[in-house]
Amino acid sequence: MRALVWHGPHDLKLEEIQAPRAGAGEALVKVSAVGICGSDIHGYSGASGRRTPGTVMGHELSGTVEEADGAASQHTGQRVAVNPLTPDGTCAYCQQGMPHLCPNRRVLGVNMGAAGAFAEYVVIGVDNLIPLADGISDAEGAMAEPLAVAVRAVNISGLQAGEPTLILGAGTIGLCVLLVCRSRGIGPVFMSERIPHRIEMARSLGAEALSADDDITGRVLDANGGLGVSCSLDAVGAGPTIRQGLMATRRAGKLVLVGLAQPSVDLALYELVPQERVITGSYAYRPEEYREAVRLINERAVDVRPLLERTVSLDDAPDAFEALATGEDPSVKVMVEP
Repeated sequence: MRALVWHGPHDLKLEEIQAPRAGAGEALVKVSAVGICGSDIHGYSGASGRRTPGTVMGHELSGTVEEADGAASQHTGQRVAVNPLTPDGTCAYCQQGMPHLCPNRRVLGVNMGAAGAFAEYVVIGVDNLIPLADGISDAEGAMAEPLAVAVRAVNISGLQAGEPTLILGAGTIGLCVLLVCRSRGIGPVFMSERIPHRIEMARSLGAEALSADDDITGRVLDANGGLGVSCSLDAVGAGPTIRQGLMATRRAGKLVLVGLAQPSVDLALYELVPQERVITGSYAYRPEEYREAVRLINERAVDVRPLLERTVSLDDAPDAFEALATGEDPSVKVMVEP
C-alpha cells in the first residue's frame, strides 16, 4: 500500500510499504480522511522529538471497515471514526477509569510500531471504532479526534453555561474548544491569536477574538468586573500564553493547559501562588469523551465544517506538510484523503 514515511526533519516521502493485516480483536480500516495535526507538524519538523525515522504518522482519521475479527465482522462495510488510543487495560490508571493516562498506551501514528493513518489502510482494535451517521462526511468524522481533545479540556475546566472564559490560540484545538463551549452555552468566549486569518475564523464562530498583541488581560478584566474569568484554556502551551492565561484568571481560578508548543516554560510564580490560582493539564480524552465527540458531530450539535479549509491527496501531502510547517499555509485544518 502507499504511505507517507517520515525519515527525518522535513523529509517525508510517499512510498510503497507492506499493508497491515488484522489480528484477533482487530479491524482493517481503509482510510478515507486523515487530518494533519499540529503534533504531526512538530514531528515533521523534528521540533517535538517524538517521532522516529521510518514512522508513518497520522491519528485523526475516519474510514471504512474492510475486515473485522470474529463477532466484530458485523462492522464490515461501516463508515467509522477511529479512536487512535489503545491503553493496556490492566494498569492502575486503566483500572481507575483513566485509560488515556495509561503509561503503556499506544497511539496510532505515534508509537504503535505500525503504520499510522497517512496511508491507505490501518489496523486498530474493534473497540476503537465509532460508526458515523449518514450525511456526515469522512472529513467531519476525522475531526472527532481533535474535538474529543476539546471535550476533555472543557470537562476539566468545570465551566458552566453563562460563564465567561478565555481561550488562548485559535488553531484547530482552540477552535474546537470554542465550539464545545458554545454548544454548552459557555460565554462570552474571548480568544487570543496571532494569525489574522484565524482571528477572523474565531470571530465568525462567535468568539470575541483579539490579536495576541492586544491588551488581552485588560479586555477580559474589564468585561468581568475586574475579577477575570474563573477558568482560562491555553491551546498553545508557550510561556507568553501561559502568563496571559494566569493574568486573566481570577484569584482561586484555574488555567487548563491543552497545548504543548514548548517542552518547558518559565512560570510566573507571583501570578500563581499568592492568588491560589491552579494550573492543570488536559491530555487527549477518555473513550467516552471520544464517543461524545462523535455524537456531537453525528448530530451536528457541533459543526466542524468551517474548520475544514483544504483537502489534498497523499501525493500532495508532503508539500502540504512543508507549507504548514513554514507558516506559508494558514489553514486551520488540512485533510489528506488517500
